Amino acid sequence: MKKLIINISCLIGLVLGIAGCSSQLDDYYVDPDKTTNPTIEKLFSGILENNRIRPQYWEIRTMSATIAGAYCQTATIDNSAEDRYFQNAGHVEGFWNDFYRPSNQSSNPADYNTGNGVMAQYRTMQRLYGVLPLDERPNVQVFMMAGRALLLDQTAQMIDLFGDIPFTEAGSLDYSNTISNAKFQDQKELYDTILIGLKDVAEWFAGTTLNSSAEASFKSQDYLMGGSLDKWRRYINSIRLRYLMRISFVDEERAKAEVAEILSNPIFYPLVDGDGVGDNYNPLNTDVLLQQFNNYTDNLRNVFTETRAIAAPDYMLNTVMLPANDPRIPFMFDKNTNKGKEPNKTYRAMKYNETKQADSLTYCSIMDSSVFVFNSRLPGVYVSAAETNFLKAEAFERGFYAGSAQAAYELGIRQAIAFMYYLYNTSTSKYEALTQPSTATVSAFLTQPSVAYAGDQATKLDRIWTQKWLHFNMLQSRQAWAEWRRTGSPKITTFPSPRPGYELPPNRLLYPTSEVAYNSSYSEVKAKDTRDAKIFWMKE
Repeated sequence: MKKLIINISCLIGLVLGIAGCSSQLDDYYVDPDKTTNPTIEKLFSGILENNRIRPQYWEIRTMSATIAGAYCQTATIDNSAEDRYFQNAGHVEGFWNDFYRPSNQSSNPADYNTGNGVMAQYRTMQRLYGVLPLDERPNVQVFMMAGRALLLDQTAQMIDLFGDIPFTEAGSLDYSNTISNAKFQDQKELYDTILIGLKDVAEWFAGTTLNSSAEASFKSQDYLMGGSLDKWRRYINSIRLRYLMRISFVDEERAKAEVAEILSNPIFYPLVDGDGVGDNYNPLNTDVLLQQFNNYTDNLRNVFTETRAIAAPDYMLNTVMLPANDPRIPFMFDKNTNKGKEPNKTYRAMKYNETKQADSLTYCSIMDSSVFVFNSRLPGVYVSAAETNFLKAEAFERGFYAGSAQAAYELGIRQAIAFMYYLYNTSTSKYEALTQPSTATVSAFLTQPSVAYAGDQATKLDRIWTQKWLHFNMLQSRQAWAEWRRTGSPKITTFPSPRPGYELPPNRLLYPTSEVAYNSSYSEVKAKDTRDAKIFWMKE
């Protein structure tokens, strides 16, 4: 195994937008048993280095497009394939391993299947922290708290996919020198642990002042947020808001109380919300984004050419965007060139149930070449201002706290449109010149009948959730799938597969074969390990 270690000075330049620095991935360590000098600081940087967040080949090809995106239609799949809702065991095994152990690492930034093993690396951090002299702990405690936030965020996302998962006992060999089969923990109870933990970490960051040594070290190693305590606070509070809203239909009383606590005190609980800036907000400064390395030259071309994901999603383009004249269309899709080598005159997604898809595709729109297909600078998204404002809009609309749901909704849309323009500008392979949609254009869009914040509460909530799903698109398909299962919006049409037992998308992913075969604790969750079992936060 090899561990990714970062040339931090170059990455700080990357995060801050400083040109002329080429980052390196040097061999250092993955497995603490194979290195003589693992450190908490470098393990923390390793946790940040997560290609399950970055939109690189393996994550998009095996999870975001063909599993999560296919299930909630942020991506298109082959309608002739009987296995379109069948779970690829190897792909899910790789995803599971990339959370629990630092496997499949490489010093080559173009390699894929390189999750960072957040659980394994954090357990090593805990072991090292536990043997530190008390007077040295203040120098590294910020790494422990920030690492804990990242672990809790990724753990919540694992629950969203699988339900019950091992947590407390996972990684026990490195942490406590105990060999055991990690027990699966109840998903609802574990979500409670996550929400309590996020609040604790948020309050720690709100009250902490770093000493000079810790401040310098954290700024050097934290290439995600440049050592900004304010940005860490905003990230932690925003993901806490996300997961509170996720449980809000099954534990509304708790969600309402804690969401109100956050929204009523923006000084103590600041959020990644763009500070009220819409059309002109800058995601690079505001959102929590994991940038590609400067020496990364690959793109998603193979993802799109190997799968039907190159096609513009039917419901997204034909039903949601085209009737509303959505200004994001030119940034998200190409009109494509037909078999006569002539550009198609209009945008049109290939119908999901259209026969002979391969022949039809040339006459239909595809994913945008500049932004998605050939862009080697697409960032990974931890949380964005648009998502936060859509969460706030839902909370306001449902009476969790007094505020203007319409204002938050419309701000979220403005930021989502600006975000697409930002993604376009990250590309060094622009195939057409596009300008940012004007404030007047966006304002006109907000009055479109299918977009305007009008109607009864059910209609308004459906519009909030649909716009959030659209904003997530393929880059955050796992979040889109989770929210679609939670809310039932948008009202996409799912065409059944003829494969018996796999006619429709599942409610959850099945556990990987390694857990079934080797974890004796699997027997305790075997009865729940079905495609139809619901994640606890789903509506009945």
